[in-house]
Amino acid sequence: MHAASSARTAGDDVSTSEVSSTSVAETAPATAETDPSPATGTPDAGSAATATSDADGSDEATRRDSARQGAVDAAAIKKARSRAHTADFVRVVLFAFVVVAHSVNAINGGPDEVRAANLIGTLCHLTRYGFVAVTLYVLVLSTQGRDMSPMQFWRRRFGLVIWPYLAWTVIYTITDHVIIRDNPFPPMNELFPQLAHDLLVGEGKYQLYFLLISMQIYLFFPLISWIFERGRNHPWTLLSIGAVIQVAMFVVYQYLPRPSGQFWDVTYQHLWKTLPMYALFIAMGVLAAQHQQAVDKWLRDHMAAVFLVAVGAAAFTSAAYLLATSPGNVPWKANTAWNPASLPWYVAGFVLLWLIGLLWDDRRASGRPAAANVVAKATLRAFGVFAVHPLILDVLGRVGFLSGLFEWFPNSATLRSVILVVVVLTLSLLLVELLLRLPFSKYLTARPRIPLRRGRRTKDDGRKTDDQKTPAEAPVAAARN
Repeated sequence: MHAASSARTAGDDVSTSEVSSTSVAETAPATAETDPSPATGTPDAGSAATATSDADGSDEATRRDSARQGAVDAAAIKKARSRAHTADFVRVVLFAFVVVAHSVNAINGGPDEVRAANLIGTLCHLTRYGFVAVTLYVLVLSTQGRDMSPMQFWRRRFGLVIWPYLAWTVIYTITDHVIIRDNPFPPMNELFPQLAHDLLVGEGKYQLYFLLISMQIYLFFPLISWIFERGRNHPWTLLSIGAVIQVAMFVVYQYLPRPSGQFWDVTYQHLWKTLPMYALFIAMGVLAAQHQQAVDKWLRDHMAAVFLVAVGAAAFTSAAYLLATSPGNVPWKANTAWNPASLPWYVAGFVLLWLIGLLWDDRRASGRPAAANVVAKATLRAFGVFAVHPLILDVLGRVGFLSGLFEWFPNSATLRSVILVVVVLTLSLLLVELLLRLPFSKYLTARPRIPLRRGRRTKDDGRKTDDQKTPAEAPVAAARN
């Protein structure tokens, strides 16, 4: 039931929204290099003395200019990093929710647990929409003030997500037949067409569809950026248009009858993986980046209201779900990721999570303990956990750990779920630690390789990893995902 439910809704997943990093060298303005013209004639002693004095003065001026430029660059880098810390915090929490949703779904398929488990899944559908908003937020911040053509942008971004997408689709095509019971390899004349289909529509595994959404964001980001830049002074109009498109997509999928005919059937099956299904959250991410200071100030000034609205939205969505279900009876429409009754929670829950991240960042910036190093390390490993955790669940199912939980804790679905979440997170992190140290790490974790010995340079890019760099050397976090 886990595989069937996940394949049907896939609503608690994420991606690497944008898996990239912009180095300090890329963001710092280039300093002009002077090439003085050779002097004509032979200077006399007085001229030589004057030239020496002028040279000393010029050198001193150059040093002062360099110092000033360095201070400006450092300030710009610090500002960019500060802006990205909140996004990193939110992204890590969303990744954790993905693991929670899939683990709870994997262990609670019986009639006595399915109603409560699917309620958790319904609330965790927030992750897919939240990741879209975070991706757009980070993309806008990382490209503001940079003159970059669409081709340059695509060349930088696409390779960082396409290769992990291809790699994990192939890996799961193999492991699903090797690990999952009663799922033998089909004949080769069926296996390769199925692999091609999975690559095209993002069905190599139930979480990989989001990488297709990420690629669409990259593909259309120049157009999105152009539209929102021209509408910068009309944020409420843009937000309203996004909301109308979002609600229309939800209504079409939740209430309207499915169209007839093979073409429309195929289109309906996969249209939810396209950007219109996320229009409101695209607008939220772009506008939050464009008006970052105003948005952050408003959230700080209205913390109580944000909290109360989020609690009310969660109660409303939960009540709608409970009214549409009964013990042992959960209609599939009650748990869809496009139920209009869930939209208030998606919006308010994400805003609340962003406010929590903002307050965490304020505490971190003030020098108080805020687990900043934990968040930084988790950010580096988050995409890897997203990619590998279904594999961990499959292995745990094959070795009997999932059935063992029912034997060890027969009367507590909550305890079984908590234990499974902890085990899956722990094993996923251990596997990611191994993958990060392989020569082809970037193809599996979307991150450069971490050398086995600290201080050594990576073979593929000749640079130290983020964990080994000083703050001045570290990549600007605003360009990460």
